[in-house]
Amino acid sequence: MEDFIHHQVPFILAEQATLRQIEKIINQSGKTLSNYNLLVVDKFIDFNLENLNDNVQQSIDEANRMRPLLNVNQLNVSNAVLAALNEQPSVENQHSRLFFMDGPAGSGKMFTYNYLVAETISRGFKSATAAWTGIAATLLTNGSTLHVSLFLLDETSMIPKHALNAIDRLLKDVCNNNFPFGGKVILFGGDFRQILPVVKRGQPAEIVESCIKCSLQWRWVQKFTLTENMRLHDGEREFSQWLLKLGSGTMPVKEEDPFKGYFWRFLADQNDYSKRVILTPTNVDSLSINEEVLECLLGEVKIYLSADQIDTDDLNERNNFPVEFLNSLTPSGMPPHCLKLKIGCVIMLLRNLDLKAGLCNGTRMEVSALQNNYIDAEVLTGVSGGKRVFVPRIQLAPSDSNLPFVLKRRQFPVRLAYSMTNNKSQGQTFDRVGVYLKKPCFSHGQLYVACSRTRAFIVCFSKLINLSFKVW
Repeated sequence: MEDFIHHQVPFILAEQATLRQIEKIINQSGKTLSNYNLLVVDKFIDFNLENLNDNVQQSIDEANRMRPLLNVNQLNVSNAVLAALNEQPSVENQHSRLFFMDGPAGSGKMFTYNYLVAETISRGFKSATAAWTGIAATLLTNGSTLHVSLFLLDETSMIPKHALNAIDRLLKDVCNNNFPFGGKVILFGGDFRQILPVVKRGQPAEIVESCIKCSLQWRWVQKFTLTENMRLHDGEREFSQWLLKLGSGTMPVKEEDPFKGYFWRFLADQNDYSKRVILTPTNVDSLSINEEVLECLLGEVKIYLSADQIDTDDLNERNNFPVEFLNSLTPSGMPPHCLKLKIGCVIMLLRNLDLKAGLCNGTRMEVSALQNNYIDAEVLTGVSGGKRVFVPRIQLAPSDSNLPFVLKRRQFPVRLAYSMTNNKSQGQTFDRVGVYLKKPCFSHGQLYVACSRTRAFIVCFSKLINLSFKVW
């Protein structure tokens, strides 16, 4: 608000402009000002789909550039989707507007999505592209849904079937018809070799049952498969075939040499750390490795302590859980109570702050300065790569935990990013990946996801004393 006042905006208008700016950001996560007890502005600013279509000519040029680069499989799925867009939903074609694009890591799913976005915009359609995030939720919960012709949902192997049923019912209601998904053209994308929906303490059969393949809508989905790995360079074909065998469970195990993976020494320049990661199945091991790496970095440590409490008005219940106990907890997806950082260290966001600006869950950044009330960092990945941003403290609460209460933690929504869990790494690509298996993988697809985060084997001769971060 002070920024608006500094630019000679009257106080009342500055307050309105500030609230509108806040509302524009939190709408992307499906929230409104009323959720935070803030005043509702006079004129509601809806999520503006025109931002996706502001330059039709640019989309035409982009589509023309990308079309010759599509391989046969990518072209087949693109042609099928575009053909469905040219038809109005009817009783005859209502079950032929759903598509699934299956492909292993690096097969060009994202390239196909980008081509379809450019092509649909150039043809006058509107598309909504996102993983199942706040942007998609916003599009589904306001009037913009009626104007969207194509929905692209990525990483659908992790979407539970109940969420798919909810989307189906919502689109039917919004579009006021009984066609599957309201007659919209839907392209799912994913790889069922990867991690499936998380079912707490679920048996394998329960996890499979929760997949979208077991949903009522799956019987109408047309399947396409991408088989060519587009990330590979010369000499990387062997690695691609090895990954497919690992993901399909057909790899022969050699007792004398069970793994063909290799380890290499952690001798990279500090500037290369953003392109490297150590993956591990458990959150505890990931936190431990991050702390060890931080000790090896140059510079002075700055410590940020969180303010913790449980979400209750019952004084007796609060007394049952002292602050010292709350400080000792670090639920999955939450920053630690004692957050230790150094200038130059690599961190990642744990919450969506501004999706349109690329500040979303998993974004990696390099710390430029550590202030008392904010972290000054440079974005390393995504559409905002190279941009300097300020990360504030926010109120956090785990969406799903085993705790008998709701923990509320006020802390910076970041964590060191030198190591992360296999689940967290899904969808990312690195130049170097170390797989730390102090404990075995405990869920379908975890090992495949970890190994597929890079493009090739790295062969290095090194005497291994232990599998610590020093052997990377």
